[in-house]
Amino acid sequence: MTHGTRSASDWRAAATFIGPALVALALVAVLPTVWAIVSSLFDWHFHRPHLRTFVWFDNYRRLFGDSRFLNAAWITFIYTSVSVMATMVLGTMLALLTKAPFPGKSVVRALLTIPMIMTPVVSTLVWKTFFFEADVGLVNWLLSLVGVDGPAWVARSPSALFTILVVNIWFMTPFVYLVMDAALDGFPQEVLDAAHIDGANYWQRVHHVILPMLRATIVFTVIFRITIDARMFEIIHVMTGGGPARDTEVLTLWVYNAALRNFHLGYGNAGGVVLMVAVGLLCFAIMLVGLRGIYQRTGTS
Repeated sequence: MTHGTRSASDWRAAATFIGPALVALALVAVLPTVWAIVSSLFDWHFHRPHLRTFVWFDNYRRLFGDSRFLNAAWITFIYTSVSVMATMVLGTMLALLTKAPFPGKSVVRALLTIPMIMTPVVSTLVWKTFFFEADVGLVNWLLSLVGVDGPAWVARSPSALFTILVVNIWFMTPFVYLVMDAALDGFPQEVLDAAHIDGANYWQRVHHVILPMLRATIVFTVIFRITIDARMFEIIHVMTGGGPARDTEVLTLWVYNAALRNFHLGYGNAGGVVLMVAVGLLCFAIMLVGLRGIYQRTGTS
């Protein structure tokens, strides 16, 4: 066999290893996506499946005149933006703080990842019951010690949005911390030493040396975080159910309500497709802008 060519046995071996993964990907990702896109072109009600009608893009035109859908899109934007920025800042700061060796570092790392190993539903129930409960919650009890009458956190606006943000930030910060911590572990120490010799203080080294060299890691972590938060469902559904008065109804909850509670399957799937396209375009734009400087510096295209 000449160099650069593959025999039939090589292709069969590759298919043996890659084939099951491709089949699984098609079953859990590709086919549901195609089905959602196709069904979004129909006026399809679960209670009247025999009256399913092909309506082209009428469902999409209805979406942008639907005040409830537009409100859900706005809430999704606020929720995702605040959560992604907060987790990126907190996770990166924790990674920087634990970069240097110190006694008990492994214990601290383990403690910082505890939120990540809990399921979202369990985490949300703990926060809702033990921290944000209006009558017996820890937060209102602490406020009462200083003479402040705490609100009904999950039942009023804007505190309801604040509660789901707190829970999600607490839940997802360990993920960012682990990614940044791993990136910092592979960081060349001689570069920092050179900057220190040149007179740069700690924050100057972080701003001008560490963060620029972690740019690719930061960009891909931001993209991953956006894809998680934009489709977050469990925390919001358990904490507030989209209330009060739909002030925490994000697009995933809107799709759930439209398709599975109001039984307008085609209309709900149209909203899901809009969310998928919007997130995909946003992540693609972030990747192009965020990595452009890296490609220019390395001379690649």
